[in-house]
Amino acid sequence: MRRITDRIESEQGSIVIEVLVSAVLLTIAAVGVFKAFDAGTRLTGEQRHRAQAHGLAQADLARLRTMRISALSNLVQTKVVRVQDTPYTIESAAIFQTDSTGTASCDTGSASADYIEIRSTISWPSIGDRPPVVVQSLVAPPNGSISTKSGSLAVQIVNAEGEGIENVVLTGTGTKAFSGLTGPNGCAVFGNLPAGQYTLELSGPVLYDENGKAPQPQPTSVVAESTNTLVLQYDQPGDIEASFQTYVKGALVPSSADAVMIFNSGMDLAKAFGTPGTPHEKVTATPLFPFSSAYAVYAGTCEGNNPAQGGESVPAGTVGEAIVSANGTTPVTVLLPALYLTVWSGTDAEDPENAPVAGAVVKVTDTKCDEEKPVVRAYTANAQGGLPDPGLPFSTYDVCATDGERHIEASGVPVPFTHEDVEAGTELDVYLEDPVSSEPGPCP
Repeated sequence: MRRITDRIESEQGSIVIEVLVSAVLLTIAAVGVFKAFDAGTRLTGEQRHRAQAHGLAQADLARLRTMRISALSNLVQTKVVRVQDTPYTIESAAIFQTDSTGTASCDTGSASADYIEIRSTISWPSIGDRPPVVVQSLVAPPNGSISTKSGSLAVQIVNAEGEGIENVVLTGTGTKAFSGLTGPNGCAVFGNLPAGQYTLELSGPVLYDENGKAPQPQPTSVVAESTNTLVLQYDQPGDIEASFQTYVKGALVPSSADAVMIFNSGMDLAKAFGTPGTPHEKVTATPLFPFSSAYAVYAGTCEGNNPAQGGESVPAGTVGEAIVSANGTTPVTVLLPALYLTVWSGTDAEDPENAPVAGAVVKVTDTKCDEEKPVVRAYTANAQGGLPDPGLPFSTYDVCATDGERHIEASGVPVPFTHEDVEAGTELDVYLEDPVSSEPGPCP
């Protein structure tokens, strides 16, 4: 009898477990079904939004087709239309094209702009990262609707690689004002413009030309019954971060400089970056056009500081090379020659009372740059009577040292003394009590 009771109780426990398992499975299935219903509802909703957007786009294209050619010319409009509590953003555009394929062409010698592409782009709040609805078509202006005294201007903006830059804002003033955006190939065509002189301006992305200058107003013209093509090259700039080193007692040590010169064969002239007279461990040159070829980088404020000047061989490391990328920073290290200067208190090297003058003021004037306003670098001598940082740009210098009571000058000091041997630098000893060369008072 007890065995029968135990078997019944065991079977009751199994039934409870089966009921629990069945309930869990039913719950999981129900959740899946509800999720499927929810996904289906969302999908149906998005399909409804897309269908409504397509209808709005077709209606917008029909509106554009009824507009005059003069009103369509490079038209850009945006408006919001609410349908069943959903706001739809409608972006309308009309752009002249140079061929019947609907592609703006900026090729030199292309035919005049004879077609207008009309386009309507529709989006709504729940579209997320899905593509908007875009409907486009071509309109051929009727004969006689474009004046024989009008022409077209095709403008293409390309980067350092010759690729078109999209979404550059172009604004023109002159016989008639116009504006528009460059397309995916960097091209924008402005049709039905009265012949005459115009000024074109760019805005939008941060762009610079090959000389590191922001876009300037560009003069151009429109010729009747033809297309004038204007191709301009700009790109997003990059930087060069120059650091410095020099030799001290035969060992390379970190140094500093107040400016660097930057040059690339694509530039008109070399450019200086930095603050003359204020040395830094690093000097950043920016903005720089991202040429595919390397920039030459050397310390100094003018081309007279170029280590390669005058047909001399270029000492290794004195001219750095750096390839700049758009929005990138390229590090480069430049080697400086050294002026091993010591300021002494005596009359000459044989003076028994001769001693280094700590705290002496030393002025070093670059003679190869601006003659009217030369670069003067000032130093305070260290405990050994020398420059705390002997690194200098390649040049010839006028040197003056003073303790406040007397000063002494040395003119035409080359640094380095031997052009090929940067490690040797230039050694110079000056004596404040030199009876021939020193004078009373501080440096002039």
